Amino acid sequence: MIFIRVIILRLRRLRVLIPVFITLLLLVAALDRVADARHDNAVNTLSRALAGRLVVVDPGHGGVDPGAVGKDNVLEKDIVLQVARRLTVYLRQGGARVVMTREGDSDLADPEITGLYKRKKQDLARRVALANSLSADAMISIHVNSFNNPGERGIQIFTRSGDPASLLLARSIQSEMNRLIKTSGRAPLYGNYYIISKTKVPAVIVETGFISNPAEYTLLQNPDYQSKLAWCLYAGIVNYFAGKSTPDKPEN
Repeated sequence: MIFIRVIILRLRRLRVLIPVFITLLLLVAALDRVADARHDNAVNTLSRALAGRLVVVDPGHGGVDPGAVGKDNVLEKDIVLQVARRLTVYLRQGGARVVMTREGDSDLADPEITGLYKRKKQDLARRVALANSLSADAMISIHVNSFNNPGERGIQIFTRSGDPASLLLARSIQSEMNRLIKTSGRAPLYGNYYIISKTKVPAVIVETGFISNPAEYTLLQNPDYQSKLAWCLYAGIVNYFAGKSTPDKPEN
């Protein structure tokens, strides 16, 4: 009998606490929305820093090179092209000039070149040459990650060693990704990748998530999430040009 009374008492307490808990959750969500709106307004205010800037947006892979391949033949090259297109819209609306290295499912290699290795070599060289010849103010190369451990997740920015401007750009974008998409608090990493090591302009590689992670595999195909990724990239670029980034030491 005493046991039943205890259960009834606890149920009554829960009946009182549940509405309070729900109210708190709604309040936190509302505060988050207000904070996000204020942040977006601040980014839009700073977007004047984009005026006259030339940004090269590089959707990785394309054509015969699919990049990382997820289950059901979901391809990196298709995902990054969608993110790149959305980023281009944001940047142009903000006043920047934008050149995309590819606007469709193609690479930059000559049609007569056969063999994936040879095509990839010329393709990468031409992407770098494009950014250098334009003396771009920044180059953003967009990719999707993959790993043999499906538990690996998060957005990772790579930059080159010895270039403070590229480091500032990487840190600015990483900060936006970590804040808005709640990743695991990653920091920019130094990487010896052709696309960033051979460019003479500030350049970063943005790995927008792991196609090998079940949750991120689903998100990366979602148009709303792709737009969110593009907005984070945009906000990071805006903050970089507005001078709001500060140096930080990347992980090795």
